Amino acid sequence: MNSKKYIFIVQVTRQLSIDILNNFINEGAEIELVTGILEPNYTPLDPRIKVKYFNRYDNTSTFKRMLTWSLFTFYSFFYILVRSRKKELILITTPPFIVFLGLFFKKIRNQNYHLIVWDLYPDVLVNFGVLKKGSFALRIWQKLNRSCFSKASTIFTLGTHLSDAIQKYTSNKPIIVPNWVNADFVKPVNRLDNTFSKEHGLNDKLVVMYSGNLGLTHDIESIVYTANLLKSNTAIQFVIIGDGAKKAKIEAYVKSEELPNVLLLPYQNKETLPFSLTAADIGIVTLSQGAETISVPSKTYYTLAAGSAIFALAAEASELGFLVNKYNCGRVFDNSPPEKIAAFILHLFENRKELDQFKINARAASLDFTPKNAKLYYDYICNKLNKDV
Repeated sequence: MNSKKYIFIVQVTRQLSIDILNNFINEGAEIELVTGILEPNYTPLDPRIKVKYFNRYDNTSTFKRMLTWSLFTFYSFFYILVRSRKKELILITTPPFIVFLGLFFKKIRNQNYHLIVWDLYPDVLVNFGVLKKGSFALRIWQKLNRSCFSKASTIFTLGTHLSDAIQKYTSNKPIIVPNWVNADFVKPVNRLDNTFSKEHGLNDKLVVMYSGNLGLTHDIESIVYTANLLKSNTAIQFVIIGDGAKKAKIEAYVKSEELPNVLLLPYQNKETLPFSLTAADIGIVTLSQGAETISVPSKTYYTLAAGSAIFALAAEASELGFLVNKYNCGRVFDNSPPEKIAAFILHLFENRKELDQFKINARAASLDFTPKNAKLYYDYICNKLNKDV
């Protein structure tokens, strides 16, 4: 049995974090969670794990994002302060300021901490124009990162691009653990048995789907522009599922252009998710310019498990682009105009064997990214493994 004790901090606890936490408790470690919200999909959080809730993350504006990040970090600071110094910290970069707590408590009471870098800050904010290059705030943040990353007992990240970006701050080599999906929770469903497809009249359509955040940095416009080019083909249906800052803009465009081939839906609950995702022949995954080396969309792995071909609106050199090309499970559109995307959709519409092969390859690829990856966090932290995955 593992006698070590851990405090795991992340503002939004989704399935990946839950899988990691459950592995720790199942291996006999004592671990508690500090979070703003739990969002499980296929497995709930083990009830043996103590949970402390603080404020939720709000991404509806830059101001609210910064405010909720700051408040959560502030509350977490005082929570750690009154806990035992013998408890090691496991910190995920949501919110991004949380890594500074690791450095603080390491310095004042030699408390060990481990970092899980799924999004690299401040690089994200610079690439999206929130922070200016050369600004005072950026220089201070980068200096803190160099200390935070160098003092961490372990650093985890998702892929080689992110690893290289992190090593600009530290000579310590991050441990690469790719994301994963439960391929039994999301798996191909025959259209005739798919309740989501039946409900929305998709059974006889080629379905192109985007499911996720309609945020300011996501290229949702290219999707509806492409749909506009194909609106005369009634056998091709676009489905956009989600919410976010661009939703009103997308709704207005669909209405003004009278696009009968675009179905807009809210986020689906976890019971519907295995059917909504598997209704797609083509799943669109976006990766905004500037995020090529600092982010990997988690929805990628759900799209693979669903057995959908992936259309990646991303740079060829991104981690996402590398994955799609490696497994030959779709196509990468790097700064491509909607005309080019529409032309390839038509090509697959007329060449179903090619589309079917993409779908088969996608499902096969998902089996390389299973929840077994979640246990690697425990193994590296507790058993001190020293090799990359």
